[in-house]
Amino acid sequence: MSADLTDTIANAFQDKKLLTKRELLDWLKKIYPEVSAETLNWRIFDLKSKGILESPGRGMYRLATREDFTPVFSKLPKRIAALLAKELPLVKVCIWETRWLNAWMEFQPAYNWTLVEAEKDALAAIFNNLTGLSNKVYLQPNRSIMELYVLSLDEAVIVKPLVSEAPLMQEGKITTAAPEKILVDIVAEPEIFVGQQGELEHIYNNMFSQILIHQNRLLRYARRRKRERQVLKLIPGNHRLPNLPPEDK
Repeated sequence: MSADLTDTIANAFQDKKLLTKRELLDWLKKIYPEVSAETLNWRIFDLKSKGILESPGRGMYRLATREDFTPVFSKLPKRIAALLAKELPLVKVCIWETRWLNAWMEFQPAYNWTLVEAEKDALAAIFNNLTGLSNKVYLQPNRSIMELYVLSLDEAVIVKPLVSEAPLMQEGKITTAAPEKILVDIVAEPEIFVGQQGELEHIYNNMFSQILIHQNRLLRYARRRKRERQVLKLIPGNHRLPNLPPEDK
């Protein structure tokens, strides 16, 4: 890819942080009128594959200034993943940690929950397998259980249902929560994510500034969890895609 085209793409974003694919193609066509639309489409794809452009939503582009989310697991989640892969190989399990959120918070909780999520029918079997690893495993704890037992711990494992169509990603051999799932879950489950409730605005602002968030995927999952309105209000205005529903929907 020529430096000239890269510079041209950068100039296309001088006045707007986000461009539709049509706007981007129109800009390139003005600069390269002799180049076919098919070639320009391929050039956009090439710039995206090389990390120069990123697509935060369907048909939208911006200069890549954010990194992909790359979670780092502590020892306990790794042990949990290995155990469940051995004992329950046919069960789809999502594993993640609340300490990941600390990177985007101003006041960080001292505790770390390991979230283990799966279909409801598999939760009892998962719980029974995990009690051999830790005596701090809780199955679908409600607010009372959280307040009475879990919040006083520095580490706990919480086994709970995995919402269908949740945004997931693969990190090595472990299926884990994509950032879009994390952003919705901390809004949808305040009884679990107690320490994050006063930091929601900070978390959203920092995650949107630092990593790539797919907003269409975020809102699909928010609708699935009946939290679209709350999530829309938390999306920072300077990152908000123009084709999103109004905040007061």
